[in-house]
Amino acid sequence: MPPYSTWLARRRSRQSGWAALPGDILVDIFHRLGPREVMLGAEFVCSWWRRVALEEPSLWRRVGMDDVLDPWRRRVGWDAEVAMKRAAVARSAGQCEAFGGYFGDDSPFVSLVLESAPSVKCLQISHYSDDESAEMLIEALKKLPLLEELQIKFTYMIDSDENMLQSVCQACPHLKELVLCYASAFDLECNEHGSPKEPIDGDIPMMHQLRVLEISECDLSCKGLRSILDSCPLLETLDIDGYFDKCEMDDELQAKCSSVKNLILETCKKPLKSDEDSDEDYP
Repeated sequence: MPPYSTWLARRRSRQSGWAALPGDILVDIFHRLGPREVMLGAEFVCSWWRRVALEEPSLWRRVGMDDVLDPWRRRVGWDAEVAMKRAAVARSAGQCEAFGGYFGDDSPFVSLVLESAPSVKCLQISHYSDDESAEMLIEALKKLPLLEELQIKFTYMIDSDENMLQSVCQACPHLKELVLCYASAFDLECNEHGSPKEPIDGDIPMMHQLRVLEISECDLSCKGLRSILDSCPLLETLDIDGYFDKCEMDDELQAKCSSVKNLILETCKKPLKSDEDSDEDYP
């Protein structure tokens, strides 16, 4: 087989138009399209485009990260989605740095990420399962030592003895950004007061590098807030929504809050059992 440069020159001499685009320009176009559109169409334009798609690992450094953000994406079915992500991670040749997908009892998440992308730094997970697989998720996260950004969306009420925030922090002590989206009333198909929110009221390990923490649909206590502020010395952004009575904060806790550059506590007072319709917002 002739050297790659000779093969490329001969190839270009026989091509015209889009098929004759230089490799660097074609790679730039593929980056703009994203892995999904490359696999569903662009790589089938011609053999030259197919070769670039297969042999350029940088195209596959971010796999599945735009799935949730793109409502107009083409639907290909669960099995096809799994096959595409598996192929994309394989094409990255170990260079995959960001991965988005699903985790559950029937999910290929563990084999895809742990076996083929152990150096992943950014992870987005939609968790459709139960408490048993939540334990599996925590064990999987422990095997990703380079992880810096983590987002988990839960679609069920967590019912375990250990606080999920605490478990995630123990599994990933080097995180710089953490987003936990707990199941909402909408996810659980119940009314606003039909299910309890995830409690945030215990201690968490020291997170020396954490700069961004976002938690939604939680039941935050002053103890939980104080633990977060004490355990995250570099915290720049804290965004929490759910139940929290700001009137219970003492001067010391308010002073700790003032040290956070971007502090958002879009919370309301927890409804009383005798007055569940009360949902008074606190400034």
